[in-house]
Amino acid sequence: MSGPDQLFAKPRIRPRACLWVQMLILLVRPGSSDESPEGGVVDDHHAHARDEVRRGGVVWLAYATAGRHLIRLAVPAVAVFLPIGLLAASALILLVDGSAGVVNSDFELIGAPGTSLLVWSAATLVLSAAGQAVALPATVVLATGRLVGKGVSTSDAMRAAARRWPAMALLILVGVVAFAVALAAGFGILMWTGAQVTAYAVMAVLTLSAMPCLLAVAPMVLEGRSARGALARAYWVTAGASWATPLTLAFGVVLFPALAAKAVNWAVSGLPIAPAVAGYLLALVTVPFQATVIARLFLHRLGIKGTITEFEKIVDGLPASTPRRARRGPVLAALLLPGLLYGGAVLINPLGWLEVSETAVTENWPRDPDFEVSKDERPKPELDRSDLQALHAGPGGSMVMLMDGSGEAKLLTCMDSSCARTRFTWAEPVDVAGGYAAASARLTDGRLVVSTWALERVDEDELRRDPEKWRARLGLLICDATGCVPAPGGKPITEVTQTNQHGTVALAARPGGGLVVAQLHELPWSKRDVDEEGLSITTCDDPACTRPRTKELAKLPADRYRFDRRGLVAGVGPDDRPVMMRFDRDTGSIFVISCDDSACAKARVGQPVWEVSPDYSGRAHRDDTAMVVRADGLPLIAYRDVSDGAIRLLDCRTRECSRADTARLSEPGHNTGLAMVLDRDGRALVAYQDLDRERIVIAACTRTRCTRTPVTTIRRGGDDGLAMALDGHGRPMIAWMDAWNGWDLVVTTPLNLP
Repeated sequence: MSGPDQLFAKPRIRPRACLWVQMLILLVRPGSSDESPEGGVVDDHHAHARDEVRRGGVVWLAYATAGRHLIRLAVPAVAVFLPIGLLAASALILLVDGSAGVVNSDFELIGAPGTSLLVWSAATLVLSAAGQAVALPATVVLATGRLVGKGVSTSDAMRAAARRWPAMALLILVGVVAFAVALAAGFGILMWTGAQVTAYAVMAVLTLSAMPCLLAVAPMVLEGRSARGALARAYWVTAGASWATPLTLAFGVVLFPALAAKAVNWAVSGLPIAPAVAGYLLALVTVPFQATVIARLFLHRLGIKGTITEFEKIVDGLPASTPRRARRGPVLAALLLPGLLYGGAVLINPLGWLEVSETAVTENWPRDPDFEVSKDERPKPELDRSDLQALHAGPGGSMVMLMDGSGEAKLLTCMDSSCARTRFTWAEPVDVAGGYAAASARLTDGRLVVSTWALERVDEDELRRDPEKWRARLGLLICDATGCVPAPGGKPITEVTQTNQHGTVALAARPGGGLVVAQLHELPWSKRDVDEEGLSITTCDDPACTRPRTKELAKLPADRYRFDRRGLVAGVGPDDRPVMMRFDRDTGSIFVISCDDSACAKARVGQPVWEVSPDYSGRAHRDDTAMVVRADGLPLIAYRDVSDGAIRLLDCRTRECSRADTARLSEPGHNTGLAMVLDRDGRALVAYQDLDRERIVIAACTRTRCTRTPVTTIRRGGDDGLAMALDGHGRPMIAWMDAWNGWDLVVTTPLNLP
C-alpha cells in the first residue's frame, strides 16, 4: 500500500482532517520510497547519496542544506546581480533629472515615471531575467554537488549554466506565459461571472499545473536537456505525486520566500534605509534556498522513479573540479556593498537630492469611529476628505489646519512640522448656519481668528410661518492651543436674512494687530444690474473687532458659485493697505481691488485676467487661485489658466494689478490645488498638484524667474484640497488629501528646497 493510501486507510480520522493531514505530509514528503523501485541489478556507487535525497521533508532538508552552505551557494547570485545592480543604479542617477528625492530617509522616485524611466525599468527587468537565467541554474549545480557529496567549483557551475543559457531563457519564457494564462483565466472568470471562489480556484489549479516549469531547471542543467526535453522530464518525475510536487515547489520556491520577505519588511518598516537594504540582501540569499529546493526535489523524485544508472549519470556528469575554500570576507563584503553605498548616498546625500519628511496623518485613524462625546457634550469631530481649508503656523512650533465641510468647523493641530502627534477639536460652537465656509487668518501672536455664522434662535413653528425671521450673524472666534472661544467684546460684523444672504468671506490680519474682513454679498435689486454682486470690507483695530467699520467697495460680476471657498482672498501690505482678489469661477476672470489707505476711503479695481469662456471645464476645481502681498505692497497672484490648465503667476506692477508680468509655472494639463506663501528670502513659493504626472510641485519664484521642484508623489488621487504654510524653521509645509477609493490627510515638508 502506498503512502497516500495508508493515510486514507487510517481509522479514527475524519475525512476532512484526513485530507489536510495528507496535504501537509505530501508538502514535506512528496512521493514514497515504496514507489517504482528500479528493475535489474546495478552497482550503486552512490547509495548513501541516493538514500539521503530519498528522505521525506524535501523543503526543510533543502533549507537546512542551503543555510549550512549559504556563503558558497550565494556566490553565483552575487556575481551576477551585483554588477547588474550597480549598472542599473548608475544609469538611474543619470536619468532621474530632478524627479528623485530622499523621502523619510529612503530614496524615492517622485511622480509618474517618464519614458526614460520606463525604458530603464524594462531594461533592468530584462537584465535581471537574463541574470537569473545564469544564477539559478548555476546555484542548482552547486546545490546538487553539496547534496551528493561532490565538490563543484563556482566557476565550473557558472560555465555549465552559461552553456545552457538559451534553453534556460526559453524555459523562463514558457513559465511566464503559463503563469500569465493562469492569471488571465482567473480574472476572465471573475470579470465574466463575478464568482470569486471559482476564479481563484481555477487560478490556483492552473498555477500548480505550471509549477513543474520550475523543476525543469534541474534536468536542463544537470542532464543537458533542451527546454522541451527538460519540461517533459520534469512532468515525468512529477507523475505519481501530481499534487505533492507542485505544492512543494509552490511553498518552497515561491510562498515561503515571499512570506519571509513580507516578514522582514514588516520587521524593518519605519526604520530609515533598512527596508531597501534588507530587500536587496533577501533577494540575493533567496536564490540559494530556491535552487536547493529544486535540486533536492528533482533528485528525490528521480531516486524514486528513475534508475540507479540515471542517478549516477547525473552525479558523474557534475563538473570535476576541486573547489577552493569559500572566503567569507569577500562574499560578505559583496553582499553588504550595495547596502553601504545606498546608505551612504541617502545619509550623506552627495548628489544633493531633495530631502522630504512626509507623514500620512490619518493612516491609523478609524474611518468609522465609535460614538464618543466631547467636553461640550456633542459627538467628537470627524474628518472628511473635502474638509481641508487652510494651514497656519501656530504657537510653539505647532501647525494648525482649519477643517470645514457641511457642519461646524474643526481644528487639527500638529504639535510639530512632522505632524506625528495631533489634536483634533471643534472650532465652531453648535447651531451655526449651514452652507457658509469658515475663513481664517493668523494673527501676529500666533493665534488664529476664524469666522463663524451664528443662527438667531427662533421658534421653529414661528419660522415656518414667517421664513423672513431667519437670521444669521457673522462673528469671530479666537483660537489658541487650548481651543476656540468667541472674540471677547466682539460685535456682529453683518447680518443676513433668508432673502438677503452673503456668500464668501475672507480674513486678513493687519500689521498692527487689527483685522480686515472682506465679504461678497447680494445687492438689492435697486442697486445692481442683473448679474452683479457687492464687495464690502470691514476694518477692525483689534482681532476681536470690537468696533467694526464696514464700507462698500465695488460691484463685481456675480458668480453662480456663491459659496466658493477660494473665490475671495484678502491680504494686507506692510503699509496696512488692504488688497482683495476676486476669482470668478464661472468665467475664469480675476479682479483685484486695492485700497489707497488703511481705511479704504478709496478703492481701485483692476482686471488682470479677462473672461476666457463661460463654460470652461476647469470650474469644477476647488482651488484655482492664491494671492500674497509682497513687502513692497504689490500683490502676487497664482492662478490656473482656464484655457489650457497651466498654472501661471502674475507679478503685479500696480496695487490693483492693472499691469503685470506673467510666468508659466506648469505645463498645460490637469493641474489644481494651488497654495502660495512668501519664504524668508521673499521668494514666492507656489505649490500645486500636477495630476497628469501624479506629483505635487513647488515653484520657487523671484519675480518671474522660477524653478520647479517635484516634492512628493500623489499615490491615490488629488483635487481634494491643498494648503501650505511655513513651519517654525521657515520650510514650506504642505497639507493635502490623497484621495481615491479611500483617502488620507498627508503632510509633506521639503527639508532642503532649492
